[in-house]
Order: sequence, then C-alpha cells, then structure tokens
Amino acid sequence: MRKIDFKKLDKTYLKISLYIFAVAAAVILFEKIIGHLPGLSNVFHKTLNAILRLGSPFFIGYIIAYVMNPFMKFFEQILVKLFPKTQKHRKLLRTGCILVNYVIIIGGICWISIYLIPELKDSVLSFVSQLSTYSDQLNTTITNFFDRIGFINGDDVTNIINKVLAPILGIFQNVPQLISNIASNLYSVGKITVDIIMGIFISFYMLYDKENFKKHGCRIVYALTNRRKAAQMFDNAQRINLIFQNFIVGKAVDSLIIGIIAFIGFSLLNAPFPLILSLIIGVSNMLPYFGPFIGAIPAALITFLVNPITALWVILFILALQQFDGNFLGPKILGNSLDISPIWIILAVVLGGAFMGPLGMFIGVPIMATCKMFLSEYINRKYQAKYAEDDPLALKNEAHESSPEA
Repeated sequence: MRKIDFKKLDKTYLKISLYIFAVAAAVILFEKIIGHLPGLSNVFHKTLNAILRLGSPFFIGYIIAYVMNPFMKFFEQILVKLFPKTQKHRKLLRTGCILVNYVIIIGGICWISIYLIPELKDSVLSFVSQLSTYSDQLNTTITNFFDRIGFINGDDVTNIINKVLAPILGIFQNVPQLISNIASNLYSVGKITVDIIMGIFISFYMLYDKENFKKHGCRIVYALTNRRKAAQMFDNAQRINLIFQNFIVGKAVDSLIIGIIAFIGFSLLNAPFPLILSLIIGVSNMLPYFGPFIGAIPAALITFLVNPITALWVILFILALQQFDGNFLGPKILGNSLDISPIWIILAVVLGGAFMGPLGMFIGVPIMATCKMFLSEYINRKYQAKYAEDDPLALKNEAHESSPEA
C-alpha cells in the first residue's frame, strides 16, 4: 500500500484554496468597482483636473520655451557671427537673446492689444451694423443686373440668394452679443493670466538652463535603460522634435507672411474690411490643406455682401495667393519637414478635428507624419529581413521593365 504524503497534499490544498480566494476577491472587487464606477470616475476627473491645474504654469512655460527656442538659437548664431568674443560670455549671450525674444513677443502682444483688437472689433461691429444696408444694396444690384438680361427674373434670383444667405446673416447678427460676452468673460480669467505670467518666468529658466535639463534627462534615461536603447530613444526624440518644430514654427511664419500679403492686397483692391479679411486668411492658413479653402469662403462672402464686383477680384487674388503659398512660399519655409502625401494630411486633419477640434486639425499633421515615419521604418525592416536575398518587388519591376509591352 502506497504511503500518502500529507505534507505535499496539504501544500496542494493550500495552493488551490489560495487560487479560489484570489478569484473570489477579484470578483468581489470587480463588482464593487462596477457599482461605484460613477464615483470613481468623478474622483479620477477631479484628480486629473487638480494635476492639470497645478501643472498648467509648467506646461505653458514649456510651450513658450519650445516655440521660442529656435528664435533664441537664431539670435545666438547671429550675435556670435557679428561679435565672436561673445562666445566667452555664454550666459550673458543667452540672457540677452532670451530678453530679445521677450521684447518681440511682449511688443507684439501690446500692439495686438492696443491697435489690432480694437480695430478688429470696430470693423466687425461696423460690418454687422450695416448688414441690412449691404443686403438691400445686393438685392438691388442683382435685380438690376438680371432685369437687363431680360430672360431671367431678377426677383426670383434675389429670393434664392436671400434664402441662401439668411442663416449666414443670422450668424453675423449674433456677433455683437458674442463679442460682448467674450469681453465680459475676460475679467473672470485671472487664473489663466496668472498661469501665463508664471509660464513666462518658467520658460525663461527652461531656456537659460536647457543644457542642464537635457543633461539630467539623459542621465535618467541612461540609468533606466542600456546604452543602445538610450541612443535609439535620443535619436527618435530628436527626429520627432524636428518634425514638430519645423512644422509649428514654419507654419506660423508662413501664415504671418500670408496674412501681411493678404492685407496689402486687400487694401490695394479697396476690399471692405481688409483687416478682417487678412486675419481670416492668415489664421485659416495655419490649418494644413483645408485652411486656405476654409478662409477663402468667409472672405469672399463678406466682400460679396458689400460689393459683388470687388468680390470677384478678391477671389482671384486669394486663388493667386494660395498658389504662391503652396508652390513657392510654403516649400521654401517648411521644406520637406513632413514628407507625407496629401491623402495622409487629409486623414490627419479629419481625425485631429474629430478628437480635438481646430487644435487637433493643426497638430494632427505632425503627429501623423511622426507615426508614418516610424511605421514606414518598421515595415521596411520587416520587409528587408524577410526578403533579404529574394526581393519580389524588385523581380516584378525587372520583369515589367524587360517585357515587350513596357
């Protein structure tokens, strides 16, 4: 008769009991979590909001420093070329370049606050207050034009245009109330103002001491990973930074230039409200691919309401400006920083807009470019590893080139 090992049997039972207890505890815990899911969701959202609220000055400071860094490097290079001795005083040189950036930014903000915003507000209110006059003038012009043709009833055309423009005019008529609401709410955003001011000071120290921040970050990465993975991470981070920095800074400079050219062009064409029209064109140009078309529609519509003949010249000018931007200015400034086809840009704009609105439409393009870069490299590595000696695509291409039909 075989002797039973009670010690081994006890260990087996103990293990089974522990498994049963763990499963039961997991089921009870899961049931409790499901029952208190709304409460846990509220706690999670409150915790996340608190973290974002406390960290917002640092986040804002990082964004300011990230945008200012290329301009600071640009000024440093210029000063070193003009005054080679400044290399011996790197801290003083760095401080001076940061202050130049701040003077330009603060001066731009002051100019916008003192001149641009009041002028823009007056233009919008003037346009909205005269909407009924512009509508009556447009109806009279259209009726007279088609009455001269004879075989088309001008009143019918006027009724159709009025039905099309009615919802758009209704939106414009609500603009004064919207402006007053925005103006009244500006006084209740003191927290944002404080965060921005703190972010400016934080960005100064981030830019001033960026080499030390980079050094500490590299030390952490090297401590947590091996040398090969750390080098790969740094290389990938550098490439991602180049994509985002070239796109964001380049697109901002490109849109600023396009906005200035649009203002000059609209002024020469005697277009109504050139400041509003150029601002629409410049801001909408920040959105890739769809931006120029989105900006052209309200600009042409506003001009059409005031003067239909001028609207035709405005449309032609906008088309010429878009061609200039797409074929000359944009490639000169942005270069080949994205290297993605229009279909990927359209997909990035659509997905980014669906998830994050206008901001997503803007940053979706460099995100898509980054994902496409890594995905292409991964596919290429897999393909080359699988077909190192026998490339089917190369064979197909050679066969196609050697065929009589080719």
